[in-house]
Amino acid sequence: MPKDKKPTPEQITEVRKRFLEKMEFEPPEDAFHDKDIARIKDNDIWLSQLLQVYDLDVEKTLQRLWENCAWRKSFGVNEIDESNVNAEYLHDGQIFVRNKDKDGKPLLILSMKKHSKSQNSDELMRIIVYWIERIHRENYLEKVTIFMDMSGTGLSNVDLDFIKRIIELFETKYPSAPNYILVHDLPFLLNAAFKIVKTFLPADALEILKVTSKKDITLYVDKDNCLKLWGGNDDYEYKFA
Repeated sequence: MPKDKKPTPEQITEVRKRFLEKMEFEPPEDAFHDKDIARIKDNDIWLSQLLQVYDLDVEKTLQRLWENCAWRKSFGVNEIDESNVNAEYLHDGQIFVRNKDKDGKPLLILSMKKHSKSQNSDELMRIIVYWIERIHRENYLEKVTIFMDMSGTGLSNVDLDFIKRIIELFETKYPSAPNYILVHDLPFLLNAAFKIVKTFLPADALEILKVTSKKDITLYVDKDNCLKLWGGNDDYEYKFA
């Protein structure tokens, strides 16, 4: 998760140099995707973000970068689009992107009242990756605010395993992506479950975790960027586009 320390050009260069040397002398069995290699060679942003997350630890950054490239290849991240994800989940409005927070970062909205344990969590994770990658293509490696909309959510919608997978996805695969984690309109009866969820979060994530209600959501998302459901001005109803 995000840190404040800024890497030096020398640290960025060292990570890049050592990664490419390892590629040459110890290549992976399944070659990394050309787009990911190009992102490492041609731009400092990804390397800089990872160095920040890992406290400027070059060794750890190198290890995590290698693991990330391997995951992106095996998961088929660069090939994910609307043609190869679950169409029902893409269109049902459980997971989508709409508007921005006060820092100008896109809101990745998870409408938890639409979730059911009977859903295929692997397919749902592909939907989340689809939206993150879409944001990153439109605004290069942009941070996102994870907006967990708990409005109308009941015990039947609670899926701790699914929430844990989302946390692990961001912690290990997109560690520099979160701007805030907003948990909105948490019903009282889910307080116990929320306490369990907080134990899944690393310390850095807890720092950007905010629980909001209609009274204070505008601290993070202004009225025009809030859906009417949240007490805002946007009467948008989700339709995939």
